[in-house]
Amino acid sequence: MEALQFDEHGFASLDGDWEFWPGDARAEDLDEATAVPIRVPGLWEAQGWLELDGAAWYRRRFRVPGAAGGEGHHAGDDRVDDSGGDDRWWTLWFGAVMDITEVWLNGILIGRHDNPFTPFRLDATDAMRPGDNVLAVRVFDPAVNDPEHIRMAHGKQGWANHVFPSRPSLYMTYGGIWQPVQLHRHGPVVIDDVFVNGDPDDLVIEVTLTNHHARAATGLLGVRAVGRVIEAEVAMGPRTTERHVIRLGQSPAARWSPARPHLHAARVDVSLAGRVSDARETRFGLRTVRVAGTHLLLNGRPYRMKSALVQGFGAEHLYANGDRAEIEKEVAAAQALGFNTLRLHIKAFEPAYLDVCDEMGMLLHCDIPVAEPIAHDELGGEGESLVARRAVQAVREQIRRDRNHPSVILWSVMNELGLDRLAARSWDRYERFARAMVAAAKATDPTRPVIENDWVEPDPGRVFAGDVLTAHWYGRLHAEYLDKIDQACRQSSALDRPLFVTEFGDWGLPPMPWLPEPPFWDTREVYATGLAATLWPGSVARFLLETQRYQGISDRLQAEVFRRHDHIGGYCVTELTDVPHELNGLLDLRRRRKPFAAAEMRRANQTVLPMLKLDSLVVIAGEFISAPLYVANDGESLTDVTVDVRFGNTSSPLGMDELLAVDTSDRPPEIAAERFTESLWATQVDRLAGHRVDHHGMVVIAAPAVPGSHDLILQLRCRGVLVAENRYTVRVLRLPVAPCTVRLLGDAEVATAALQQVQAAAGHTGPLLVGEGALDQATGRTVGKALADGQVVVMLAQNESAARDFPVAATLQPLQTAWGSSVFHFTTDHGALPSLPRRNVLVGEDSTVHAGSVVTTVEGRRFPDTPVVIAYKPVPNAMVGTVVGSHQVGAGRLIFCQYRLCPSAARGDAAARAILADLLRWASHPRPIVRTDESRLADGRRVARYSHSWTVAR
Repeated sequence: MEALQFDEHGFASLDGDWEFWPGDARAEDLDEATAVPIRVPGLWEAQGWLELDGAAWYRRRFRVPGAAGGEGHHAGDDRVDDSGGDDRWWTLWFGAVMDITEVWLNGILIGRHDNPFTPFRLDATDAMRPGDNVLAVRVFDPAVNDPEHIRMAHGKQGWANHVFPSRPSLYMTYGGIWQPVQLHRHGPVVIDDVFVNGDPDDLVIEVTLTNHHARAATGLLGVRAVGRVIEAEVAMGPRTTERHVIRLGQSPAARWSPARPHLHAARVDVSLAGRVSDARETRFGLRTVRVAGTHLLLNGRPYRMKSALVQGFGAEHLYANGDRAEIEKEVAAAQALGFNTLRLHIKAFEPAYLDVCDEMGMLLHCDIPVAEPIAHDELGGEGESLVARRAVQAVREQIRRDRNHPSVILWSVMNELGLDRLAARSWDRYERFARAMVAAAKATDPTRPVIENDWVEPDPGRVFAGDVLTAHWYGRLHAEYLDKIDQACRQSSALDRPLFVTEFGDWGLPPMPWLPEPPFWDTREVYATGLAATLWPGSVARFLLETQRYQGISDRLQAEVFRRHDHIGGYCVTELTDVPHELNGLLDLRRRRKPFAAAEMRRANQTVLPMLKLDSLVVIAGEFISAPLYVANDGESLTDVTVDVRFGNTSSPLGMDELLAVDTSDRPPEIAAERFTESLWATQVDRLAGHRVDHHGMVVIAAPAVPGSHDLILQLRCRGVLVAENRYTVRVLRLPVAPCTVRLLGDAEVATAALQQVQAAAGHTGPLLVGEGALDQATGRTVGKALADGQVVVMLAQNESAARDFPVAATLQPLQTAWGSSVFHFTTDHGALPSLPRRNVLVGEDSTVHAGSVVTTVEGRRFPDTPVVIAYKPVPNAMVGTVVGSHQVGAGRLIFCQYRLCPSAARGDAAARAILADLLRWASHPRPIVRTDESRLADGRRVARYSHSWTVAR
């Protein structure tokens, strides 16, 4: 049996190999012959017990010198005044046990705990024996369908199993002693807690002491911090707990800031009769955080949140962090991308993570792990239910553990509570619950602002006590959504509290190498195999890379919307790393960069950021682009500033190290197209104000005359020195013309205006053109007759309800802008739409003509004869459909396009005009029909045969 080794403060580690019994039993019935070894700390799922829910037992044997119960050694004493340094008092410390714990020492039950993320301490004095001891721990991990699960502060355990089933996702329920265990040897008076408020102008240290003895105790409390020593007499009654406030006043010691994260130590001890009964050392930083109107101030200066959400899942450790080196690497990766904050999401992260952030200057927005699913009917004030007691306890225990970390600047006491049952937010018991949570947070830590319920909309009417409002705005890369969140930002300008967009972000798929023995969470089976049935004409590797390009542009343009509004306190992108099968990280699960996505977000996070509010990323060669210029400056003011805007050659948007890491062998030529300098726009700014965003007029610049992909580059200089650069990759198209006549069915006014934009007209000859939303029963009969006569029909975007009137059996599915993976659009090898790049994932080329729905089957087949643009949504709710395609119907030909073109084309939108012109030219001239044979799309591999024929427009 191992003899424990104690450090100078009386702590000995109980980590290491323990005995383990999966399943329930009684402590006295644990049979050594049936035990298996397990490592502590560590989740049992990370050690192979993936299917284990319910109860399990741990046991650890250890030896201590001369242990004995405190009462017996002091029987008959009137006062305790001479035993502060003896070794007769013992406490067991558990960092965290997931989920519900009973602890037995030498056959005696010494305590219970029922919060899976927070530490707890148990008095072990009366159960300890001199020499050999046996510690047994029963751990109960409720299954996701156990009613006990929704009565706990469970974090993301078992989250959204209807969307991301566990397995293969990592959102399973977890169990085990997953944080360290220690035995503490001390005297009768113990230091329970040390809280340093961190205010350099009024530094206060609060010390909580407990006298464990049944006799009174007198002694001396000593505090040493920032070069000062303060001592105070303490006189405590038997078995009492007292809080002592030590005021150090103003301190000239070095401040803590992200740029200079200076840390200090507070050394506290309590002595009885000159002998130390207990001692503690706590790190802290000198800095302040406060709310001022609609802004958050850090050390008196405006703070702009540039945050990434972190869930704390890992490939090897599952729902726990790696070692210190891994944490440092992760935080450094976030800093390299320009983030100043991490949101530690619905989980009390291991203290080592917070220690690293303290040392590296990374700010933290910390969530308490109270979230859906929850027992809504059991909400209420703290004393009203088990749910409320546990939730409030989780608030107190986590904040008490972490409040000395200067990196922590913001608490969220619950996340999206009520989202699974929206009506619950209107209940009185929800209000009582919310108020109790915030009250517990502010009582435990009055130095930081609190988010009451990290919610999807600001909704100030249902925020009762919180200091900060939030929004979770999820959408996609299309102009309609960007305009929507821009308008939402404007509407929130009258709020009386800070507003943070604490969740937003798009998806990009990570590398998915084929592995002979993939881990259970491997995403290739879902994503890459699903891709094989979509008719994507390139390699899997290239598709994945292009989705990352899409993700980066989408995330960056959304972040720019938030940075254009001075009252938006900042944003948090979801998320820093992937969690299978939620692949919206800028890094994959193994913390490797998605290079294009990471580079774009790094650009958005620049301290000074010049931005254009572009209507579109598609322009016509030689036409003028007009866009307002904004400059967001999150630093100090600058003078003698110039901003240049031009198309042209400059350095690559990625660093050289990133370019070398990107496989370019299968990259489409459009990405690497030659850039041309056509014109230059410049402005002079005498003074660029600090910590704000300003509008600096309209940029008007001519598009290049040469079609292709070009970078529109913004460069900001201060006194001639380059400070910031931004760029927008713009697709330049030839003048879209289709001088033809069509027979128009539907809204003549809008469609006629759109046709005029491409030099076409409505008449009595040419292809039949069905206007957007014009397909009904009568129109369907006209279309059917035209196709039976061998004519060509062009059908523009129709709602899914129009499927019943299609001239051929078809189904349509809506495309919704909502959280939950992206709908990627890509082009095939067919050349019917030269305005769109072939065999590319589309990134902005169709953002102004976003399809509202797609065709998912034609005559019982997944695709029409000739698919040109395909939509693919992997998970959740996987979907494959056709946006643009053609199909032989009888003797005629049906060309359909679900892009919404007419209103945009009528307004002069370049993408809409170009696609409309392409469709009309396709309908008016011979084109090859490429028929796909889907019968061989088997076992996840795309094997397609093609047959060619010709059709002639009539």
